[in-house]
Parts: sequence; structure tokens; C-alpha cells
Amino acid sequence: MLIKIEDEVLEKYPEMEIGYLVAKVSVKKSDPFVESLKERLGKHLQEQGINATNFAAHPSISLWRKIYEEDFQVKAKTYRSSIEALLRRVVTGKEIWNICNVVDLYNCCSILSLLPMGGYDLEKVSGGITIRYAKEGESFFGLGERGKIGARSNHVIYADEERIVCWLWNHKDCAETCIDESSKYVLFFIDSFEHDKVQVALKQLAENLTKIQCFPLETGIINRISPQTCLNVHSI
Repeated sequence: MLIKIEDEVLEKYPEMEIGYLVAKVSVKKSDPFVESLKERLGKHLQEQGINATNFAAHPSISLWRKIYEEDFQVKAKTYRSSIEALLRRVVTGKEIWNICNVVDLYNCCSILSLLPMGGYDLEKVSGGITIRYAKEGESFFGLGERGKIGARSNHVIYADEERIVCWLWNHKDCAETCIDESSKYVLFFIDSFEHDKVQVALKQLAENLTKIQCFPLETGIINRISPQTCLNVHSI
């Protein structure tokens, strides 16, 4: 299975570093370890000096806001990056969404690393995944949406051979490739512009997955130097 970054996207964002991790998962409604992580998120952000009054100015948020406003030409307060949506909930005293142990875990790891993360059921993905610009007329059916959303040619997306799997880089995932209790193998992505940070985040994600009886199988980074890789998922 090929995962790659399109040349046009790399030309616009030459510093992008996309971490990936394939894991065999055991999906459950909840997990005590994940629940304990959730309870510590607020304190962790406080220790980083991040609160409800200043989180929007943090470089991890302002960077994505700039991309959304200037490059995607959408209102960043309406269409939030995934990391901003998560941070906003925690700093305003709300819990992160209770979905399942695997999704909740990578959401926790996203907050701990301050990097956007996503996860997709590999058995629902068609062919490879490309990070590319959307095509005019292309549409997207997002989680929780009643209808399809029209993508524009200035929108960065994750896409397989049949559909957009994540729209506006990391704003919203596709309903058709989501993780659920039937999922056995998941491909995670981490969006970053700093190689060292994505390496640390990948290590943390892998370590925490093992604590909920999931098994990392393959991990790496694609970037300007290595814009594509072939995953060893033929046996899945």
C-alpha cells in the first residue's frame, strides 16, 4: 500500500513532516488507561501555560489558523484544525469526545504532543492514501454530517483511490473509513512541520497503544526528502 505526498503540496509546504503508524488494534468502548490519560490532560496543559485565554495564540494553533484562513480561505473559527478543536474542549473544562479506546487514545496523544492526529480503518481504505489538493467538484461525506461537503482545489486533503478520507488537511474525517468496534488494523497519521516533534509523537503513540493491547507494526515519516513509502500491509 502506497502512501505519498503530492508534489504540489510539497511545493507549498516544503517543511511538512507526516508521521504514520500501522497497528493491529483491539477496539473497545473504553479503557482504564485511556480514562486516566484524559483526566491528566487539563493539568498537563496548565503546566505548559496553555489556558482558555491564550490557547489560540499558541504556535501549534496559530500556524494552522493561518493555513486555514490564508490558504484554504475558510473561517478558522468555524473550520478548526483537529488539534484546536481538542484543545478548546479541554481548556474550557469539557471532556474530549468519548468514541472508543483507540480514537480516545490518539486524541489524548494529539493533545500531549500538540500535533494533529488521525486514524483510519485499513480494511475500509481503497488502495493507497495520498495527501493532495482536492479536485474541483470533488465532495466529502464527513463524520456527523447529514450531507456531502464540496471541496475546493485549494483545500489539502487525505484521499484514497475512491474518496476523501480527511478534509481541510485535518479538520474532519470521512464517515466511511472511521474506526469502530469491527476495526482490526488502523493507519494513524500525525501532521507536523518539525521532524523531531513528529518522531517524539510517533514514539509516544506507539508506547501508549501497547498499553491498551494494541500492537504497532510499522512506523515512519514522509516528507520532502522521502515523499512516499510502501506499507507492508499485503497480509492484512
